[in-house]
Amino acid sequence: MSYDLDVREFWKENEKCMTPFSTDKPRVPLNFWLDDHFLFEEMKLPSTLRYYNDAEYRLSVHKECNDRIEKVIGRRFYSEEEGMKLSPNRFEVIMGAHWEMTEGATPWLESTVESIEDVKKLIKRAEKLDMRKEAFPEGWEEEKKRYELSTGRKVRLGGDGHRGPATMATSILGTVNTCMFIMDEPEVMDDFFYILGEKLVEYHHALMENTGKESQRGYWITDDNCYLFPPKQYERFCAPVLAKLFKHFAPGPNDRRHQHSDSSMGHLMPILWDLGVNSVNFGPSLHPLEIRKAMPGAVIEGQMPPFVLRNGTPEEIIEIVKRDIDSVGGDGGLVECPAGSVAAGTPLENLKIYMWAVHTYGRY
Repeated sequence: MSYDLDVREFWKENEKCMTPFSTDKPRVPLNFWLDDHFLFEEMKLPSTLRYYNDAEYRLSVHKECNDRIEKVIGRRFYSEEEGMKLSPNRFEVIMGAHWEMTEGATPWLESTVESIEDVKKLIKRAEKLDMRKEAFPEGWEEEKKRYELSTGRKVRLGGDGHRGPATMATSILGTVNTCMFIMDEPEVMDDFFYILGEKLVEYHHALMENTGKESQRGYWITDDNCYLFPPKQYERFCAPVLAKLFKHFAPGPNDRRHQHSDSSMGHLMPILWDLGVNSVNFGPSLHPLEIRKAMPGAVIEGQMPPFVLRNGTPEEIIEIVKRDIDSVGGDGGLVECPAGSVAAGTPLENLKIYMWAVHTYGRY
């Protein structure tokens, strides 16, 4: 079977399709992104360390990869513009985690916490932190000025989103420690999550104030590790952090409050709905009808299983698209999207078939 598609026209039409809970648009929209895992596999890079440490090399890799991608699916996904040479200090690092980077991998955050006494010390230290000082590395103001003058672009940061409280906790405290401490040391963890939320709000305000960004109306959360929390513990420890963030940065009834958690989220959906989450990208174990039942007013970005998109036949990819659209597409609240991200090694031809299926079966 032929899957002919004008890919450039597809993306032009796609821009007209993003209005949530409306069928007054050409078709169901499609959304996916390509991350560094995908890039490393596609380009077969000899050194991931060079990619992260050599800005000029990184941009050249982006251009070459974009050229490949654009020929097949009509879009360029990776930035080819010079960025700032400095970034704000990572919030989790300020709170006590540290970066690890090894050849062949993406950077990740590690904990130094070994006991609950370390957590108590971390809390006392965090209480004294001034995010207006801690958020910015040495030379930040000079680099910000250089960048804005050389590019004509303004730096505007903060208030739009962050990793969620469960995933931050696993980075700062360690995954096993977090799971143990929420069960065995709940009072200490009450204090930890309270200060985590307070300081994250302070961190956002510091970034916004420093870069002249006005109030943000809308907030996203990426919290893959929240699936580790039973509902009772999630409601006790994590939900108050989200409520605080939404109060500051997405307080309006129509403000977007988005949660990405590409994991098994069925047990937490009622809590998220009560918190006001109105846009979701959950893991592939969930059927779209399950999400719609638990979160009736939420935009569903899903539910294509990433490994079906990577390894499946054209017929299998098309069948999932038809399932999603037949299940929940009729209310206009579906954005066809991988249930997670595009897995490394996914053929570009499979992405084009994905686009074709949405174009063909998603029309209103």
